[in-house]
Amino acid sequence: MQANHIILRISADRADEFERLFEKGELPIWRDLAARGLLVHASMTRVAFGTEEREGVRHYAIYAAFTSMAGHTAHDSDPRFKAYDAEADAFQPQQPLVFGGRTLFEASGGDARAVEGVDEPHDD
Repeated sequence: MQANHIILRISADRADEFERLFEKGELPIWRDLAARGLLVHASMTRVAFGTEEREGVRHYAIYAAFTSMAGHTAHDSDPRFKAYDAEADAFQPQQPLVFGGRTLFEASGGDARAVEGVDEPHDD
């Protein structure tokens, strides 16, 4: 599984507008990729607390788990994502923090386990 973790820094005075944009622009892409079996799980969390807090900035944590790098590539090359991303840039006073890699361990439904698989190169 290929996992991505993104921290967005959004201007607090535009946060509600950004959330509406995310729901309209990104959520349909997630639904499509999940229906095609490429996206295992994705979520966006409005961060309520953390080690980095700034006046006037609201943080959002995005997590997306794809079956492989092919799913990530399908997401990033989707024209709808490119359009959403261009609009979302205007809400961000700083660049996002972006991390990705192969999932090593996971827990779900009372089960914790190591995840089998091989590392895939990042092909961006």
